[in-house]
Amino acid sequence: MEMDVEGVDQISSLPDALLSRIISHLGISESIRTSILSRRWKNIWKSSSCLHFDTNFLTKSRIDIYERGASFRNYDRKRLYDEISRATGLVERVIDSHETKLVFCSISHIEDNLKSGLVERLIKNLKEKKLIEELSLVCEKLFVSDRFQCNLPPGIFFCRTLHVLELKGYRLKDASPFESCRNLVTLRLDSVNLDDKTLSRVILNCMFLEDLCLCSCTGLKKIEIHDKKLKSLKLNDLDLEGVDIEAEGLSILVLNSVSCSVNMKINTPTLVEFGFCSDGTGRLQKSTQIYSRIIDILERCCGLLLHTLSISLALDSQMEQHILDHIFRLCTHLQKLCISIPPNNTGPSDWELPYPTFMFWEKRELHDSITHSLKLVKIKGFCGKEEEIVFAKHLIRKAPMLRRFVVECGENCSETGARETLGLSLEPRASVNLSIVLKPEMLAEEFQCPQIDNATQLRSAVFFASYEHSHNM
Repeated sequence: MEMDVEGVDQISSLPDALLSRIISHLGISESIRTSILSRRWKNIWKSSSCLHFDTNFLTKSRIDIYERGASFRNYDRKRLYDEISRATGLVERVIDSHETKLVFCSISHIEDNLKSGLVERLIKNLKEKKLIEELSLVCEKLFVSDRFQCNLPPGIFFCRTLHVLELKGYRLKDASPFESCRNLVTLRLDSVNLDDKTLSRVILNCMFLEDLCLCSCTGLKKIEIHDKKLKSLKLNDLDLEGVDIEAEGLSILVLNSVSCSVNMKINTPTLVEFGFCSDGTGRLQKSTQIYSRIIDILERCCGLLLHTLSISLALDSQMEQHILDHIFRLCTHLQKLCISIPPNNTGPSDWELPYPTFMFWEKRELHDSITHSLKLVKIKGFCGKEEEIVFAKHLIRKAPMLRRFVVECGENCSETGARETLGLSLEPRASVNLSIVLKPEMLAEEFQCPQIDNATQLRSAVFFASYEHSHNM
């Protein structure tokens, strides 16, 4: 606790509302511990707008078992469940002690808490007494063999004040818990097991749903979404047979690590933000056919409206350079572009060009997106390869509206690549307001060695000056 020269506690002199806001960012264990600081702090946590019942708080007994050196495999399973269930039961008492309405509450629990009815009681309490607005429920799996289904009663998530709901680790046997869920605006399902019919019924029940996110869900084969009110759809880490999206009002669409083996049909005429990225391992979920679908989406659904695009591309691939050129031609109002370069490009082989690869962008027509609208470019996984450097220089020299150019070097960036990347800060710029930001700091560290010549030292100085004076859009 910070004190002034006279030993007065300055933090405790802050208004209750501000202290409550500070505490709302802590886990429940830390929040309650603040009550012992002084009388002033005793009941502050009870007026916090957010409560976080994190996994460490609920599974402390499980951690203690490891610390005591006991064998988790040989430990009495029933005793472990009982200990964790008792810890989870504290959640009910803490919520009962809380004195004001709650904006947000996150709760981790085990499947036994579903079977015992504790989770149902907690949800009803949060709905009826705390007027909860945002709720996150995480079901922890203690053993690999655990198989359970959500046995929450029909309509449990119907609530006049609940607008945001996140479920993680559940198995939904049907959509009954979402009956009459007309006030729900945002729904996030993470690592949830459900079938196609259940998902369709959930979306139908949530008649005013605007934001839907499906991440690492299992049991789905074909996603069919025909909804006029949906505004944002994010699909992450899904293995599907088909995708059929008909959403006239959709403005944000993200497909991250989505494998679609049969058919992808997307009609989103008002799309303004589109993301298509690889998975976290560097193995791209892409092929010539998938990229032709992406171009088709851009041609049919975006055009003048699209202003933000995130995509995985290998800038040293001739085919993917052509794709990027198509993007610049089709998305005439593109303002923000984020490119993730995969660490290992396993895409299709390139075709022959009648000129060297590094001349590709020199031979391209300058599109309106580059000369009139592009303001922010961010490239992740940059390695300083010749084609990457040429593309970066092309935008720096030809985009007069560009305000910020961010280059994040990848782990595979060589010393030569780092030198070339550092040189981008000395390039002549089409925009007098352009800020070039080079990350990470390893670039600077690399060039502090004594073997560096005067020219490189000058580049390093320019880099640091550019970094210090860079500003966000």
